[in-house]
Amino acid sequence: MGAAMAADDAGRLLTLPGDLERAIAALLAQAPSARWQHAARALSARYRAPRQDDGRALASGERDVLGYLAQFVPATYAQLRGAMQAVARRIPGWQPATLLDLGSGPGTALWAAAACWPMLRRAVAHEREDAFIAIGRTLCQAAPHPAVRDARWSAGDIRTTVARHPTPGDLVVIGHVLGEIAPDERVALLTNAWMRCSGVLLVVEPGTPDGFAVVRAARATLLGLAGVTLAPCPHDLPCPLHDDWCHAPQRIMRPAFQRAARAASGQWEENKFSYCAIGRMPGTQPVWARVLREPTWNKAYAEVELCTRDGTARPRGLKRDRAAFRAIKDLAWGAALADAAALLPPDDA
Repeated sequence: MGAAMAADDAGRLLTLPGDLERAIAALLAQAPSARWQHAARALSARYRAPRQDDGRALASGERDVLGYLAQFVPATYAQLRGAMQAVARRIPGWQPATLLDLGSGPGTALWAAAACWPMLRRAVAHEREDAFIAIGRTLCQAAPHPAVRDARWSAGDIRTTVARHPTPGDLVVIGHVLGEIAPDERVALLTNAWMRCSGVLLVVEPGTPDGFAVVRAARATLLGLAGVTLAPCPHDLPCPLHDDWCHAPQRIMRPAFQRAARAASGQWEENKFSYCAIGRMPGTQPVWARVLREPTWNKAYAEVELCTRDGTARPRGLKRDRAAFRAIKDLAWGAALADAAALLPPDDA
């Protein structure tokens, strides 16, 4: 398993940064719990409904924002941090100094980026909803990291304001945004964002067929602008998946306020996300394949679905060869494999 790039990290259980968790809990404590719990449930139903692509925000106003904090911030943090960790494993020597977060919401990506890359020096958050900006600024004041605490917030619709933003970012994040705007406006936004990206542009959407469709189209657009795929794909070819979607899991501990919002007793949850990380430079760690699903097994063999440099593959390890069976069975969903040796028994790799 040594050939797998941090396969043991793929299922790591994250926790929300303590300062962020306490700041959210303090804000929620200022309102009746029934108020933000009802808002959280209403938002959840809204997010599950078919998207209209009409440009309207799914959450706006103070009540919606409180519900969003309770319901979605831990999940969004897990997805963003999971995608960022994949980038960090592919280019471990890269340390972004500047961040542009487009459609920042309450600033979740700022916290995730600072946790993943502590050398971050400056962050700019673009957000159109005043209530999110106000809450985001309040949360950022509790951050121990200077780049988060001193983040500059820019108000306005990113479909128009980003084109006028003169400062590039080493890391540009578009998280849970593209799916909320009309398809014919996405290319212009991605083009403007890429022009202001000096390192890596990261697109993250929910791990659903619709979310993946948005990410796949975004990847194609950015590759057409001379970008290089860093993750999750091990190639710059057109996506080989048909009647399927690429997504990855990230577990996170549920804070008490999220358990209350979701009426959930479980201590942790697994969040699925689709993403693409496109760079202006190639990755420094080789990648031959990415694990597309959890391995499956039966009495005869273990099997895993991979996206490789040449397309998709389904290698098997026969049960009678216990070491080969175990090598495939133990692969982690979402892990990058440096070469085919990861499919061999440990003694043979």
